[in-house]
Amino acid sequence: MANYIEKVNLFNSTNFTTSTSRYLNSQLYYYGDDKKITYGTYRRRIVQEFENDKFFEIPKPLNYRPDLVSNKFYGTPDYWWKIMEYNLMSDVYEFRQGTVIRLPNFTGII
Repeated sequence: MANYIEKVNLFNSTNFTTSTSRYLNSQLYYYGDDKKITYGTYRRRIVQEFENDKFFEIPKPLNYRPDLVSNKFYGTPDYWWKIMEYNLMSDVYEFRQGTVIRLPNFTGII
């Protein structure tokens, strides 16, 4: 039997997310008999590359750790998902030592 699903109209996702969350402007839904709240499906955005983006080769200590790369370059681990999205990566296991990644320019993507 499928879960009952209903749109939440009383409040929006900004009540439950940080300003850096990929779910910031997502639709909220109730599901199940207990009316638990969940976010709508995240849809990857098409990102624009900029001339002043930086390139970085992932070293062994940062293997599978986009959060640490985010912290190193942006001062917060919160942009890990933007780095992954910008490099068309769907899984943290794609974030491997030796891979050269493009780091988004703050003014263009963040």
